Amino acid sequence: MARTYVSLDLETTGLDPDHDAIIEVGAVRFDLDGASETFATFVDPKRAIPYRVQRLTNIADSDVAGSPMFAEVAADLEAFIADAPVIGQNISFDLSFLERARIRPPGPPFDTQELASFLLPNLLDYSLRGIAEHLEIEFPVQHRALADAEAAQAVFLALRARLAALPPALLAEAARVASVTRWPLRLLLDELSNESPALGDDGGLMHGAVRPPAKVAPPLRPSPGKPIDPREIEQLLGTAARSVIESFEDRPEQLAMSRAVANALNQDEQLLVEAGTGIGKSLAYLLPAARHALNTGERVVISTNTINLQEQLTGQDIPAVEQLVGRFQAGGDELRTAQLKGRNNYLCLLRWSNLRRSPSLTEDEAKLLVRLLLWLPHTDTGDRAELRLSQSEQVVWNRLSAQHEACLATPCAFVKDGSCFLLRARKRAEAAHLLVVNHALVLSDVAVGGGVIPEYSRLILDEAQHLEDEATRQLGFHAGEEDLIDFLDSVAKKDGGLAAGLRNAARGAALQLPSTRELMQLGERAEQAVERARELLQPCFLSLAGFLRQQGQNNGTPVERLLLTRAIRVQPDWSDVELAWENLGAALGQVLSAIEALSLALQTPDAGQLLDHERLASDAADALLTGALLRRGIDEIVLQEDADMICWIAQNRSTAGVGVSSAPLRVSDVLNERLFSRKDTVVLTSATLTSEDGFDFIRETLGLQEANELRLGSPFDYAKSTLLLVPRDMPQPNQPGYMAALIQALIDLVRASEGRALVLFTAHAAVRAAHAGVKQALEEEQILVLGHNIDGSPRQLIQALRDHPRTAVFGTASFWEGVDVVGEALSLLVITRLPFAVPNDPVFQARSELFDDAFSQYAVPQAVLRFKQGFGRLIRRKTDRGVMVCLDSRIESKSYGETFLHSLPPCAIRRSLLHEMPGQLSQWLADGHE
Repeated sequence: MARTYVSLDLETTGLDPDHDAIIEVGAVRFDLDGASETFATFVDPKRAIPYRVQRLTNIADSDVAGSPMFAEVAADLEAFIADAPVIGQNISFDLSFLERARIRPPGPPFDTQELASFLLPNLLDYSLRGIAEHLEIEFPVQHRALADAEAAQAVFLALRARLAALPPALLAEAARVASVTRWPLRLLLDELSNESPALGDDGGLMHGAVRPPAKVAPPLRPSPGKPIDPREIEQLLGTAARSVIESFEDRPEQLAMSRAVANALNQDEQLLVEAGTGIGKSLAYLLPAARHALNTGERVVISTNTINLQEQLTGQDIPAVEQLVGRFQAGGDELRTAQLKGRNNYLCLLRWSNLRRSPSLTEDEAKLLVRLLLWLPHTDTGDRAELRLSQSEQVVWNRLSAQHEACLATPCAFVKDGSCFLLRARKRAEAAHLLVVNHALVLSDVAVGGGVIPEYSRLILDEAQHLEDEATRQLGFHAGEEDLIDFLDSVAKKDGGLAAGLRNAARGAALQLPSTRELMQLGERAEQAVERARELLQPCFLSLAGFLRQQGQNNGTPVERLLLTRAIRVQPDWSDVELAWENLGAALGQVLSAIEALSLALQTPDAGQLLDHERLASDAADALLTGALLRRGIDEIVLQEDADMICWIAQNRSTAGVGVSSAPLRVSDVLNERLFSRKDTVVLTSATLTSEDGFDFIRETLGLQEANELRLGSPFDYAKSTLLLVPRDMPQPNQPGYMAALIQALIDLVRASEGRALVLFTAHAAVRAAHAGVKQALEEEQILVLGHNIDGSPRQLIQALRDHPRTAVFGTASFWEGVDVVGEALSLLVITRLPFAVPNDPVFQARSELFDDAFSQYAVPQAVLRFKQGFGRLIRRKTDRGVMVCLDSRIESKSYGETFLHSLPPCAIRRSLLHEMPGQLSQWLADGHE
């Protein structure tokens, strides 16, 4: 392959090559010796350039007026590119516009973003700017075609040099893996491998590519120790903290919380703490937790709901705590911390090595294998969070992760030599004083009766408002037709599966052994059982889909989710569903019987002579466990009626298939009996735990009747910083004219705030409708409008708001919490609708039956907690100032509206007409500058 390349960048009026047009072209033809020539031109798109593009590129309509049309420069560009490899950032985007113009460069495309994701796996920002900054490449002008092409050239050369510097054996193996696909980067890998040929075979690369495990301290050994001294905590949160933590401030609320947590640890108590924004609750519970663990040798488990908070704890708060407690630790242990995740987060080296030896690979499999080859020499954890995986690579990862219960119990060379990543994580966790996990892991530990997390008796749950929802997911069950297809494929399919693996393994001397012949027979028996099950699979799920469709016809409206009540189960058509499942369940039983016999046969001494014996034994154990769980879970939903379980059918929007699900009716019973009552100390904390000025709702839903309470307000002065506007003339959300009124109100409010706005919705459909309705009017005012799942990911949209305040972000779901925008960049928060649960949600329906007055006792408190989370996005620091507008008139017209208002910190409230609010908003923000 030639060593001359062309880097290319196009600026366009939008993202759709079928409807948008090119406005600027930049290209650089270069070689490895430094010679280069450029091609650059404006292009007249014969249409107005959208404001968003003008702001991004600094290209105005006047700049392109009089420039050639693209058809006039196409031939010159095509000749400039010739047959050279085409380099670019997200190069498929640029090539799609060239394809539309019938230019198809024959050279392979090399994507700098893709290449960087392989060679720089820990980079947070994979934009061209982010990569260039990391590589220390000057990039002063951005989002202009020639400047971007020149930056892409420099980035490519730097990344190519890094790739060329890899050990020859590693580079050769990456080239070999990629060579069986049509992945364009295989050509670059082959080029570089030929430049630096490896000698001989991979020289044990399978094990040598993995970084040896670091030495780990022995497991903790609890012993009687002294209680936490509150005076020590006061010292740590005083002079010591100011010397360790930049901009640390004395906060009485933080000290009060730390004392309460220390007392709960000393006295073996349960504690509920609502800690308002700005208290610094992480430090308030981490310091006493660390002191207790060091004093007693007892592990304290810290659980969060979100990855963001986990990263804050492990990357920022815990390192500060380590410094603080180290100053008071004379002799004895140093504070040891670890993070433990679910099994599917860790790479299984056995599965990885087996896939490498596969005679055929898909492009996604090859990409992930190469990514892992480049990553393994540098990772200590084997944690997928260190990788940037595409959605299709994530599917492959799921097959390579250590997600199955049988993983550590099977004979495996990687477990034996200690290099298994799951085993490493467990050992680090066993040695840790503070162990950071998430709610899902705590609850999966509860679901299986322990063993997922090392033994512990002290638990602190942050973001505790999410515990009910997470318990519903982790203690429940879901299966769709695709899950059963995957299970059957894992046992037997045309080009893979356990049975095919047996045939491939039974070669050479092993083929003559009696045990091998028996295994082959058992494999054939499994294949036959799978074929019978496949025949019954579709009729069963068609029966479920037909029943769901029939219920919609009976109700006169399509039904996507159906709660399986007694009244539903006695309908005549339900017996057809039961019969279809009984037939399929019996066939699955035959499959499981064959796998069990096969698994037992693989445990005989002779079977150990098979090729890939470890993988086959592991696959058989996994299949047996997966199949048994699927069969039992569906059986309990379809054939059994349990008053303590919620069961439902739901349509999957993405696959159009139907699935069945179940969840416990009362998670409070399970949590109390199997978690809280078994721990010496449990602390639950969040900024939003109370509703109607009390903890009653959270006590009831989580089962913490004996817990002490502590409610701490925020140190922020909301009365001076925050104005709450409530409209008196807004239509209610279910009334005609609501959406039109909402769109006009948003236009007026965001104009008045000059952007700097976050608008929260409760449904994606409402985001799309409002985004379309306000976009043109606001962008004429040079205010950018960005929509969730329309213009980018939540992280990208929030970063755009930080970088360019004349922006309004429209979001739902994840935008209601975790968003942290400081200062004037977020000055307006709009809640478009009170966040009530969807009434036909099966879990909500079933749990509502537990209350005498479901709306006021269940729906309102649940919505209030969510409302408080949304409000918390506005004021993040003492110096912030802003306006919140609730455009749901029910907060004013309904009796329960006062409950929402009283749940907020004391701030200035004005009840106004819609046309008055923009002026009031402008005045409030202007007053903050006086």
